Amino acid sequence: MDPDKALDLFTVLLWAGLGMLAGFIVSFSLRMLLRLLVKRAARKFVIRQLKLPQRIFFVLLGGGLGVWFITRPRVFRAAPDWRPIFLHVFLIVMIFATALLLTGIVRAISETILTRDDEAEETPHFRRIRTQLQVITRVTLAVVWICALAGALLTFPEFRAIGASLMASAGLLSIVAGLAAQSSLANIFAGMQIAFSDALRVGDLVVFESQMGSVEEITLTYVVVRAWDDRRWIVPSTHFTSKPFENWTRREPKLLGTVEFDLDWLAPVEAMRVELTRIVRSSELWDGRTASMQVTDATGGHIKIRAVVSAATSGQLWDLRCLVREELIAWLQHEAVYALPRTRLEPETTTAPPIAERESFVDRIVAEWEEEQSLEETNVVPAVQELEDTAEDGTLPKWLHSWLSHRRRPVVGSDEESPLETTLSSRSPEARLYSGSPEAEERDRKMSGPSAADMAEREQNAERKDTTT
Repeated sequence: MDPDKALDLFTVLLWAGLGMLAGFIVSFSLRMLLRLLVKRAARKFVIRQLKLPQRIFFVLLGGGLGVWFITRPRVFRAAPDWRPIFLHVFLIVMIFATALLLTGIVRAISETILTRDDEAEETPHFRRIRTQLQVITRVTLAVVWICALAGALLTFPEFRAIGASLMASAGLLSIVAGLAAQSSLANIFAGMQIAFSDALRVGDLVVFESQMGSVEEITLTYVVVRAWDDRRWIVPSTHFTSKPFENWTRREPKLLGTVEFDLDWLAPVEAMRVELTRIVRSSELWDGRTASMQVTDATGGHIKIRAVVSAATSGQLWDLRCLVREELIAWLQHEAVYALPRTRLEPETTTAPPIAERESFVDRIVAEWEEEQSLEETNVVPAVQELEDTAEDGTLPKWLHSWLSHRRRPVVGSDEESPLETTLSSRSPEARLYSGSPEAEERDRKMSGPSAADMAEREQNAERKDTTT
């Protein structure tokens, strides 16, 4: 080997190594500077995302600049023949290294914005920002790498000529590409619409096509939904923009759930209502909002009893519904077996007690409940006293005044006696879903439809359209 050529190769490698060492020093210094400037909460995300990209960028930049410096043309020595090829390759490598560095910066910014305490509860605002940031991050990264690929290709003169011809026929190509990628483009725009319309967020509980799950990821083209059994559904984004779906956590995670029973006509509804209240109050799954029981149907050979309970989350609601169902079934089997559903086609094997015994059973259940409440000093309503007919007391809630009016005993001298009313009778707040308590009245207000002013405005708009046509 020629000693001059060997010396030149050794010199080039030496300068390349010195440049890479300088780049490594700059990378290490930048990492230490980030440790000092970035807050502790976001430090690990920034360093983790930028550690490798910025090291690769500065090491390649230092090595390339070292080779560029030592191979530059001088007065007494011309540049090597391979210098143009090296500079071309170096430019392409630095384009992709820059794209890698920008990728780390974008991801570091995204994770820094989403930094929060691990034990903190996810608020709707946080989930909305996270969903939108995921889409913005993916779009930004796609643009960065597309630009990097285009920049690398444009370094070749041949591709510049092709690019000029493509620009000349861009109209025709855009139509062909739009028709060929119609489905993909629709999913991309649907993904952006989902992210920025706030109709769906990461973490929402959704029901689509009789399937329920939690939104785990939202991309530009599809949505990942995780089921309770850890299955994942990959759903195209257009499904959530073109078809209806249920969002159980649109505003808040609190939900109401029902537990239904088909029972015999002899079922002790009042006693069951007492037992329902006892069950939910003894469970940590109940959030204290709603616990009611109503007879929703009484046709055919059975009556349908529906219990409505509330919980803070859908998972707790599921467990609470199962608990109420199991406990009430066990209670019916032990205390009111005559209330179990039956078809009367043969002599009864389990005869029902006489009506006096059944009424005594209901009175006993209610008395035990009232005794428990008096011991806990948490009565549903104050103890009933003999009242005379008086004007309505404006200081009392409407549901309480209504209940007291039903509980009011006859004044002295009256020949009629009021029927026995209990604190959990069919007229009590616990027997109503849309009236009788502030929570129920608020629910009735939300389900009552548009207000009178809204309906009048709609009617005026309809009349205006009729007159114009």
